[in-house]
Formats: sequence, C-alpha cells, structure tokens
Amino acid sequence: MQVRENLKRGTVEMILLHLLQGRDMYGYELLQEMNERSKGKFTLKDGSMYPILYRMIDKGLITDEQVLVGRRRTRVYYHLTDEGKKYLNEIKEEYFFITEGISNILNFKEESNENHE
Repeated sequence: MQVRENLKRGTVEMILLHLLQGRDMYGYELLQEMNERSKGKFTLKDGSMYPILYRMIDKGLITDEQVLVGRRRTRVYYHLTDEGKKYLNEIKEEYFFITEGISNILNFKEESNENHE
C-alpha cells in the first residue's frame, strides 16, 4: 500500500536513531530489532535502510566502525553521536506533536447544533 510506505519512509530515521540509543548495532541487527519490537508490523529491506544510515553518517548523527568478527569477516557497527541524540529528541517531540494533532482531528466529535444557537 502506497500510503503505508510513505508514512514508514518518514519515520525510519527516527526509529533507527531510537534503536541506536540503546546500544551500538550492525545493519542486520537493526532490521531484526525493528521487526521484533514492532511485532512484524514495521519491516524494512536492507537496500532501503543503508542509504538512510549513510545519510545519517554524513549529517554527523551516527558514526560507523568496522569490527573484525572471526578471522576475515568484518561487521559495521553504528553508533549514535551526541548530535544524533539531540536530533532524535527534536524529531520525537515533533512526531508526538503531529500525531497528537492528527489523533485530535480523527477523533473529533462535533457538538450538536443546539450548542451553536
């Protein structure tokens, strides 16, 4: 569904930053954690996630570090920076403000016309 994908795209950055707030993680781990915490309702393909991670690195919101696992394999761990924490708090405030407004609109019940006479 196109609407769902558009809504998801706008929140992925916030979700990734939020997950990294708890601990450093590598890409596959981020995808698994997202899937698990959302109970399967929020899934993402790695091809969609990595460009977002790279953009966040360029903005200084996260850093990446290659770690050797095993003899020859490396894994890239992502780390939330202080700037990323600040940005996360800002976008979470904005997100909650906007979702509260949307909820107010969707749940609005008009008073009867008697009160307007």
